[in-house]
Amino acid sequence: MSKHEKHSEHEHAEIKKEVPQQEQPCSAEAAQETPAAEQKPDYYDRYVRLSADFENFRKRTEREKASFLAYGKKEFAEKLLPSYEVLLRQLVEMDKKEEEGQMSAELKAVKTGLKMVFGEMEKAFKAEGIEHMDVLDKPYDPATQEVVAMIPSSGDQDGLVLQEVQMGFTMDGKVLRPARVIVGQHAED
Repeated sequence: MSKHEKHSEHEHAEIKKEVPQQEQPCSAEAAQETPAAEQKPDYYDRYVRLSADFENFRKRTEREKASFLAYGKKEFAEKLLPSYEVLLRQLVEMDKKEEEGQMSAELKAVKTGLKMVFGEMEKAFKAEGIEHMDVLDKPYDPATQEVVAMIPSSGDQDGLVLQEVQMGFTMDGKVLRPARVIVGQHAED
């Protein structure tokens, strides 16, 4: 064997030794790829959960925003109700004075202006879903009314609302302010 052949044979043996060493990193890479492949569904699950969490967050904030707006609208409406009632009472009183012939031309002009303001207020209330509860001569309803007093009445008026002390209102079908009422109670002989 020549020196050249020995050297070539020696290189060949070293190459054989190196080849298995090169395969080992490949198998280590394959081992590392396998967990990554197994982690892929884990990443997907995380993505799906995160997406669902975000969607839930978005819906919750929309509900909260609507709730805050409704609360603000309700609070504002409650502040306007006393003014509405005062205007209504004044218009009723002015109607009585006009029927009795006790109203001057100036008061008639004021009444006309009050009617216009009251009409605009009613339009605004209607647009916001605010309605006056019609309770007179109807059975007492504890869900929408507060009893202020009970007065003796005939048997056919027992449990009926006879007077409305303070007007009740609903907003979008929910009680905004309960009506304060006087209810008839059958008087026992």
